Amino acid sequence: MNCLCCGKSLRLEDEQIGWHIRCIKRFFGTSVLPNVEIDENTLELLAVESTNKGYTIPGVQKKLSLHLISESKEPRLTLLNFPTGYILKPQVKDFRSLPEAEHLVMCMADAAGISTVPHALVSGNGSFAYITKRVDRVFEKNEVRMLAMEDFCQLDLRLTQDKYKGSYEQCSKIIRKYSSRTMLDMTELFIRLVFSFLVGNSDMHLKNFSLIETVEGNGQYVLSPAYDLLPVNVIMPEDKEQFALTMNGKKTNIQKKDFLLFADKCGIPKNSTEKMIKKLVFMEPTFISMCNESLLPEDLKERFVELLEDRSNILEV
Repeated sequence: MNCLCCGKSLRLEDEQIGWHIRCIKRFFGTSVLPNVEIDENTLELLAVESTNKGYTIPGVQKKLSLHLISESKEPRLTLLNFPTGYILKPQVKDFRSLPEAEHLVMCMADAAGISTVPHALVSGNGSFAYITKRVDRVFEKNEVRMLAMEDFCQLDLRLTQDKYKGSYEQCSKIIRKYSSRTMLDMTELFIRLVFSFLVGNSDMHLKNFSLIETVEGNGQYVLSPAYDLLPVNVIMPEDKEQFALTMNGKKTNIQKKDFLLFADKCGIPKNSTEKMIKKLVFMEPTFISMCNESLLPEDLKERFVELLEDRSNILEV
């Protein structure tokens, strides 16, 4: 059995809880795994809430903000109290294994060297839920510092319902305007887009990119760690769009030349662009291995592997 946090093998004595002790300490700052204080009815209501056809996955994936109470011998995560430091995403009735799929893709991003928010799975009631740690909260002994974090929808002065209206070229302009490390973040944007294409994440809309303060109140902003990475084209094969926003004016039939053209617009040298694409394509066997060892159902594993092979072939041309 592998750890539900880091994905590495567990010792026999850790298998019952599903986490390494060191992972519990790093993720929660406690010595034992916190209990999730949410009754089954609450989770059920969130997980089975009805959805209309045509909704994208994030439209049906419910999120719970949780507060960690760690003062006692039995730490617990609860819906009560403030500030919240964690976000929990339970199972969704209409789409199988979303928590497992999100955690897998986030682990793939980690393996590819992409900065991600802390993430893991927790088990309960016979299923898994995805949990992530907020990066805009800095918890210290007697205080909580809040880092300003603005998504690209806000920075582009758009309403939430307009998060699919825009282009990745516009995202690069937002970085150029507001980031304090422009070229590093421009390169990171490019890598995330190539990675998202490779793993079938067609939902990188304006709210799935954010800038975050480096230090509270210093006015310096950088691209936040990646979050909400899902293999939408695997979970929803009927969704034929490959991107949530346009690149070179299109969301489908994306080719390697589109990435080269986009990188040129971002001011990234062509030799660097080629190296970054090659590095991600080189990760294909690793991604396939991670997929096969994951907690996804077998049919989704097969679908995911097929997609990885197809997308890698496109990027190799």
